Amino acid sequence: MKTETQYVEFVNSLRDTVYRLARSIITDDVEAEDIVQDVFERVWRARDAVLASQYPRAYVCRMAHNLAIDRQRAKQRVQSFMGVESITAMADGDNETTTNDMAMITRRLISQLPEKQRLAIHMRDIEGYEMDEIASLLESDEASVRVNISRARKSVREQLIKLMNYGVK
Repeated sequence: MKTETQYVEFVNSLRDTVYRLARSIITDDVEAEDIVQDVFERVWRARDAVLASQYPRAYVCRMAHNLAIDRQRAKQRVQSFMGVESITAMADGDNETTTNDMAMITRRLISQLPEKQRLAIHMRDIEGYEMDEIASLLESDEASVRVNISRARKSVREQLIKLMNYGVK
């Protein structure tokens, strides 16, 4: 990545991944795109460190994650996010919940997970990363990553069942 051509190829191969990661944290398309730009500017400045990393993709995703979290915290100071009550109201609207509604509800439920669970499930199920790469990104071991993914899936599944049964067991 010492040349501009190598940098452009590296950036193009990761652009969508970084965008989706930022979008999963921020939930704002424009802000996520700004994060992508900032991350790749930082990658250019730190290109030697990125190359020296065992997992350059995970290194870049860590940059994107940190920047997105920083922006989310700043955003939270200004406004509050939609809570579970609003999600329940959406699900209660009609009996035929569309696929788009279910996807939106699932994204909201995932966004409410603890940080490590949210990142682990996103990187594994959406981005398709291997366990060792996710462990490197989360600065954890593979067993912890597996536990976080399992707990995240279980939590989302339980919340979806609860919403779809309208609280009836």
